[in-house]
Amino acid sequence: MDTTRTLVRLRPRGRRHLARMCAAALAAAALAGGARRADATVTISTDVDRTGDRRQDAQNPLWISREDCLTDNDLRFTVTLRDFSTSQTLEVWVSESQDCTLYSNRDTGTRCRKVTAVSPLRETMDIELSSKEIAAALGAEECEGTRSSTGAVSVTMYFMRLESLDEDEPDHAKWESTKLDLQGPKPPTEVEAHPGDGRLLVDFKQNEDEDVEGYYLYCDGGGQSSPGAGGAGAGGGDDGAGAAGGGSGGGATGGGSSGCGASRLVPGEVPATALRCGKVGKANRGEAAKFEDGAAIANGTSYVVGVAAYDLVGNAGPLSELSCATPVEVDGFFEKYREAGGQAGGGFCSVGGPVGAGRWVSAPLGVVVAGAALGLWRRGRRLRARSIKQESQ
Repeated sequence: MDTTRTLVRLRPRGRRHLARMCAAALAAAALAGGARRADATVTISTDVDRTGDRRQDAQNPLWISREDCLTDNDLRFTVTLRDFSTSQTLEVWVSESQDCTLYSNRDTGTRCRKVTAVSPLRETMDIELSSKEIAAALGAEECEGTRSSTGAVSVTMYFMRLESLDEDEPDHAKWESTKLDLQGPKPPTEVEAHPGDGRLLVDFKQNEDEDVEGYYLYCDGGGQSSPGAGGAGAGGGDDGAGAAGGGSGGGATGGGSSGCGASRLVPGEVPATALRCGKVGKANRGEAAKFEDGAAIANGTSYVVGVAAYDLVGNAGPLSELSCATPVEVDGFFEKYREAGGQAGGGFCSVGGPVGAGRWVSAPLGVVVAGAALGLWRRGRRLRARSIKQESQ
């Protein structure tokens, strides 16, 4: 009996689509940061969350900053298991570069360190990992970074399903999308504060650290300066604006701390956030106008000013050398004109424009308008004379 066999072939276009679908599926499986394998029995969800505030995507929200470490802003993972037994334990080990699936690297507790263990196991589990313990596992006890480099440190977390403590290469998933960054960049140099109206302008030389995102400005209203330095006073207050004694208007001391000191701003130390009075990106000048609590920089008050760089996750680095300056009110031309006895101008015929340290000051517009009107009148006379001459010819 004859048997007829029919071979159904995909169209060439269909085969291409099938290949693309397979490639897309493989790419999707690889997006889990190395956590998924074709035969994986331990799987980490990519939907990792924080127990506290989560930074924007541009600020590496799953990295661990110094503030994350100090405030227990921990990481929350969802792990899925299959083919497990009740005698097994899920352990999470952390290392910077060692393979924690090898018992020899777990045995000493120095190459790899365990941060948590979970038992009994369930098919789906939520696991919180302490930022402090992860930092300590990489040598940063109490969230204090001591490395010479201020850049981020790689973190590899091994989620291992263990039958016994000395097991080698157990079923596991690996998470590599978190880094530890506890230290801010090095400070800028050549800091020099200048007086403005209700603000201070601060010049500095940027540093060359690769992880610099911008600069924070810090102010202390209890400034002191060396004798003879204009604009500095003594005194102080408990808030950021502080009180100052007897500063003369517009004075400033140049960069460096030799003629300028403050009890709450210390070069080389990370300043208190409450003393932050300005922020600027990658630039050579910043403007200090307002403190974190909303208090404004006050005219007539002597301020000590320092600058610290901050990185991609907001870590402030150590403070620069200090400079002193006293903001003063900037009088415009019109005020000086009236003080000298002038009577014209003002009202509708005055206009404001930016000048100097950011103050909008008045300037009389009457002379400008009169000059423009005179020019138009003269131009009109010339045009009329030219027209009459052409008609006569």
